[in-house]
Amino acid sequence: MVYLHQFKLECRKHSAVFAIFTVLSGLANLYFLLDHGQDIAFVFLLVNMVIGILLPVYIYMDYYREFFTGTMPINHMLPLRTSALFGVKSAVFMLGLTAVWSTTLLDVFLNPEGLYQTRVIHSSSPLLGMTYFILSKLCSLPAGLALIGLALAAAKRFRKPALSHLCIAAFILITVGIQFALVVRGSTHWSIGSSSAASFKQYANLLTVSPVGREQPANINETINWLSVGMNLLVALLAGAIGSALLNGRKYELHGK
Repeated sequence: MVYLHQFKLECRKHSAVFAIFTVLSGLANLYFLLDHGQDIAFVFLLVNMVIGILLPVYIYMDYYREFFTGTMPINHMLPLRTSALFGVKSAVFMLGLTAVWSTTLLDVFLNPEGLYQTRVIHSSSPLLGMTYFILSKLCSLPAGLALIGLALAAAKRFRKPALSHLCIAAFILITVGIQFALVVRGSTHWSIGSSSAASFKQYANLLTVSPVGREQPANINETINWLSVGMNLLVALLAGAIGSALLNGRKYELHGK
């Protein structure tokens, strides 16, 4: 009952922000669907890029206030472990991020020049391609959220603010950097935060990467990289488990919980 109540509170707290970004993304994708001009294409990419930057920043700041600076102490007085509170918040953020991302499927499926019509439908297995397309995105979300939680929980162990913030940056940059290096390995060039009809997008946590090889394969399924999915699942499990243990430590938990 407490979990459901807190989930509803978090939904009310963040629903307006995610609704605004979902509508903006939906309008941008819908407008681009009807007009493929180069100027519109640039605006379309710019809107998606800005949303892709602002949402992780918004989520990070909420986590930071809740689990690092402790500006919402009343939440820590609930009969919930701190890790459970983090899980409830993360569930709301995952739903919000998925809602925003789902608007981009308008271009993927309905655009005659979109990814599905131009590449996936002509691949060896459209079902496999779409399974990877969706699964790779959904696995990146818990990985990114768990990594932020672990970074904040670990940083709380340091008394000096400078060391704490250095710890946060190091955890996130090193982990994402390693994943990014493995994702783009073997590609001749790549782009961040955008998509390409030459290959499926891949993810290093919440970072969207579009690696492109020297030649565009006739079968887009050849660009599927299950390693990126496995890495995100591994990060989500390890960061989630270690972060949960740290969040349930004395730095966060009130006596009597």
